[in-house]
Amino acid sequence: MNEPRNVTPGHEEGDEFRARYRQERAEEPEWMAWKWANRGRGFPWLGVLLVLIGLALLVQYFVPSVSAGTLVLLAIGLAFLAGWLFGGSWVSMIPGVLVSSLGAAELIEDLALLGPAGDDVPGLASAMLALGFLAIWLLGYVSNKRSRWPLWGAAIFGLIGFAQLSGRILDLPVLGALWPLLIIGLGVIVLLSARRR
Repeated sequence: MNEPRNVTPGHEEGDEFRARYRQERAEEPEWMAWKWANRGRGFPWLGVLLVLIGLALLVQYFVPSVSAGTLVLLAIGLAFLAGWLFGGSWVSMIPGVLVSSLGAAELIEDLALLGPAGDDVPGLASAMLALGFLAIWLLGYVSNKRSRWPLWGAAIFGLIGFAQLSGRILDLPVLGALWPLLIIGLGVIVLLSARRR
């Protein structure tokens, strides 16, 4: 039986939405609640995540050098991205891009693309996060949801990644404490310019 509708002037439509949401939530099993509703439709998060984790374990069977942790990270990131692409949930794009960036960094290490297998590449995760933040900014720019905060994330993680990867990738000298001092100097410049405004 449906709840009576309040037709009093000034009645908020939000109350009707909340009542409908509670009713729909009570009718579905608990595992189906793993979805974010957007524009009246849901996205089956659990199903997508299970399929992606199954595919990840299948990949690990055929490519044993890739760790299960890497594949689970990629599966979680791709599930969030699927929620954004197919479910219409803009909020899931940000964790999708960032978790996928970390998974990609782990995959590069597992496949030994930048050094011997099992060798930890310092700065790779930071560089991939910088690319992820840059991708978030670009996707926001293209879809008219412009914001500058992803550029700050890209700049910070890019500096950290560049400082740590400079000796390995670009054959630049590591320069020890010089990189942290340069980053501190850049931070002081930003603080002083913000204070003058």
